[in-house]
Amino acid sequence: MQRLAFADAMSYWTASAISNDQFVVYCFAEPQLSLDAIAERLLMQARHVDDLRLAVLDLPGTIDRPYWVPRNPDAGQIRTHTEVSTWSECLTHIAGLMADQLVPSAAAWRLHVCGPLTGAPRCDGGAVVVVLQIAHALGDGRRTAQIARRLFTAPPEPIGALRRDSGVHRGVTCIAASVWGLSRIPLQVTEMVARGLYAWRLSTRWGPTAPGYAPSPLNEQPDAGRALRVLVVDRADLTGGGVSVTVAALTAISIALPAYLDDPDRSYGVELTIGADTETEARNNFRNTGVDLHTDVGDLRDRARRIADGIAAARRAGADPARRASRQASAATPPLLTHWGLRQFDPTRRPTTVIGITVVSSVDRGAADFAIGDAEDDGKVLFSTGFPALSPAQGLTHGVHGLGTAVALSVTTSPAVMPDVDRYAGLLADAITDVGAALRPGSGSET
Repeated sequence: MQRLAFADAMSYWTASAISNDQFVVYCFAEPQLSLDAIAERLLMQARHVDDLRLAVLDLPGTIDRPYWVPRNPDAGQIRTHTEVSTWSECLTHIAGLMADQLVPSAAAWRLHVCGPLTGAPRCDGGAVVVVLQIAHALGDGRRTAQIARRLFTAPPEPIGALRRDSGVHRGVTCIAASVWGLSRIPLQVTEMVARGLYAWRLSTRWGPTAPGYAPSPLNEQPDAGRALRVLVVDRADLTGGGVSVTVAALTAISIALPAYLDDPDRSYGVELTIGADTETEARNNFRNTGVDLHTDVGDLRDRARRIADGIAAARRAGADPARRASRQASAATPPLLTHWGLRQFDPTRRPTTVIGITVVSSVDRGAADFAIGDAEDDGKVLFSTGFPALSPAQGLTHGVHGLGTAVALSVTTSPAVMPDVDRYAGLLADAITDVGAALRPGSGSET
């Protein structure tokens, strides 16, 4: 039994106010197996993955952070959806699944197996889509990609059932953890004050943070509905000349956003999730930071260079002593106070500035070297995508996910914020074409 790291506990507690389940999507060529056989196979494989054998144990009164406890995967966590027969229907179905968020104290993940379906990108025949719905507390984008890879590559063989804690054992554990958590509070308060003062002193030397951006119509509060779109391209068609996939995608977004809003004169930036390189016990090891899109720069190669420089500067800023000290002070705060502070969040209060006009999450999910069929080439994986969650001040998010040579750019929004999502998706598709043409070696200047 292990206590949740601070970042993971924050993600867990935040979910009660802002839904943040991750929907990690993999599209496969249709295998010889039936959907029910695929589900049975995935259940056996899930039992080999340690990260999928966990649930959350809350302590009374949030006297301490929650704990991870063993939970054996069961058949109820894997659901088949044979009614989904096209890729378009699949996206609509996933959008509907987002309303049914997980309760990690009962189950920290689910699998949805959809199909067989037609019309999937990069697939001339039938396809099967597997969606790993997973609590954000279990991992950030990089960690969940690793979990999914372990799931799909685990042996499809039975495993001895993990012993599930009895009610008595769990109760004793809960009492012991609560007593230990209560005994730590005086030390935590002392550490919080000391680290807070140190962080304040450093902040006066390093100066203020970036001012942010004025909210746009895309920063209105979304309603419960969701609309999803996915553009899948070959990496070579998106970027070139040493420009990263993330930078190329941001350059495309820098074209599509002003065109959609019909407001070329305002400043545009994104809230980008940047994975941290430092070793940590936390499953969520990333920061959100603002990155300017330099929409005033006409040459797309020059714009891409400036965006890349902005990302590099954001990485350096996130590692500076003042911000590191601030994060350490937050982590030292007694969980009781942290949870109380989160409960004071008012989702209806509109911000005067935002970190970015939209959120972008970019993850490289590795090689396309696994399948879901009985043979190595039966049901090969085609591409992967995902849909970063919306929030009260972010009504449009983008996912950038690479798997093998395929790159999927996803759009997640709410009809209340973007009633014409297909128009935006079309603008983004055109922008991807323009960026790819501009960044390929030997291309002329793009204005």
